[in-house]
Amino acid sequence: MAKSLLDRRAFLKDASALTVSAALAASGASAGASVAPAQGRRISAVLFDGRYSCCREFANSLTQKGAIAFNVYSDVAALWHGPLRDRLTKHGGCVAGLTAHSDLTVSRSFGREFRLALRYEGAHDSRGAQVIAHRLRAPVRIDHIASALQCADVDWSESLANAMARIRWQQSTAQWESSVAQTSAHGDHPGFLSSWLLAPPEKV
Repeated sequence: MAKSLLDRRAFLKDASALTVSAALAASGASAGASVAPAQGRRISAVLFDGRYSCCREFANSLTQKGAIAFNVYSDVAALWHGPLRDRLTKHGGCVAGLTAHSDLTVSRSFGREFRLALRYEGAHDSRGAQVIAHRLRAPVRIDHIASALQCADVDWSESLANAMARIRWQQSTAQWESSVAQTSAHGDHPGFLSSWLLAPPEKV
């Protein structure tokens, strides 16, 4: 596994952002998803909990596709009032995360100012087990995401980030679909994490 580009200590010291610009990787799209998201649909920012390796790997994968990473461990509200707010004001786009569920709750509330709505949510639960049960839901076909996680096993968070980056996320009234997967647990997995994505409305 490639060494993570994210420095936890630097993020804990201040809420500065890390960016690594790269083109989105081309790959085949499954039904309900498309590659090369439109500018407004790209993942512009990623929130992660720097205490856990799977969260750092998730964020690292998205920074390689042009997102800016923000560590929520110190104060997620401060990010939405400061550097994350500046990022969205200037560049717009979607916000992804792999965090505690409480950070998702706070982010959904602050995201309303930017007309961001929840378009995907995943529960990653290893409580009382040696494996992680992944429960995913979204208003698009996500079976391919669950399959990618299953194949990746311990590298599931990187695989999840790469799959999310390929989807053209948008607000939709379509019925939400669910999918499940199971992988091995990281040694530092906290027991429960939420992955999620907030997207702006479709432009007319």
